[in-house]
Amino acid sequence: MSIKIEIAASVDSELIEAFQRLTPQLSSSNSGPTKDQLEAIVSSCASKLLVARFENRIVGSLTLVTFPIPTGIRAWIEDVVVDSDARGKG
Repeated sequence: MSIKIEIAASVDSELIEAFQRLTPQLSSSNSGPTKDQLEAIVSSCASKLLVARFENRIVGSLTLVTFPIPTGIRAWIEDVVVDSDARGKG
């Protein structure tokens, strides 16, 4: 299995569809972000939206949030989700 990781640089119908499919797998009470919400994440200086692709399909994502603190740069990884169809395949 060959997984490609990339940073989402723009919001298109593929990204919106992927988050409508993936977000409920992460949180049953959330149907997924809107286009405007995704655009705010993608355009933010403080976050990077990473997506995992398998066979040209988005099968996972995470949000990497970075911010400066007095001793350097701190980073958090948030909202990690892998599509149930892709889990356990490496």
